Amino acid sequence: MTSEDKTNTYDETVSRTTSEPTADVTVTEERAITTAPSSDVETYEVQSETETPEEESVSTKAREAGKSLKDLIYSLGRKTKEVTEEKARELKEQSVDISTKTDAQDIQHLGDDVEKLITVFEDTMTEIRKEPYDEQEKLLVGYKKLLEEQINVINARLSMAKRLKPGA
Repeated sequence: MTSEDKTNTYDETVSRTTSEPTADVTVTEERAITTAPSSDVETYEVQSETETPEEESVSTKAREAGKSLKDLIYSLGRKTKEVTEEKARELKEQSVDISTKTDAQDIQHLGDDVEKLITVFEDTMTEIRKEPYDEQEKLLVGYKKLLEEQINVINARLSMAKRLKPGA
């Protein structure tokens, strides 16, 4: 049946149904399936998106293994951080103890001169506190510069003593 025949049959059926009384209307529909030449036909494969139970279990196991690996890495990182912090604290305490001991020994080598230096410093600070705040600021800036210069003199004498020390 050609397409022209189909159109004619449809027109005839429509005209018969519309011209007949409305009490007994029958509509008939004709369908024709035609085949196209094989060169125009494309084939598609449809794959099911549902997984088999075996694929689901493998997928689930892979997700669980990834999650457990991630958890393991996080726990190792936390443990490493804790150990590092603990070691840093221990080393800091040891260095503070060592530096405190050496500082105390160095100060003891000065002997009675230490007492005199401390007394002079405290007396100077007490005298500066008696002045008005404007004057205190100027005096403290000057006193700080004086102490910095004395530190520079001490550093110079120290380096000279190290160079002149026998066996150096």
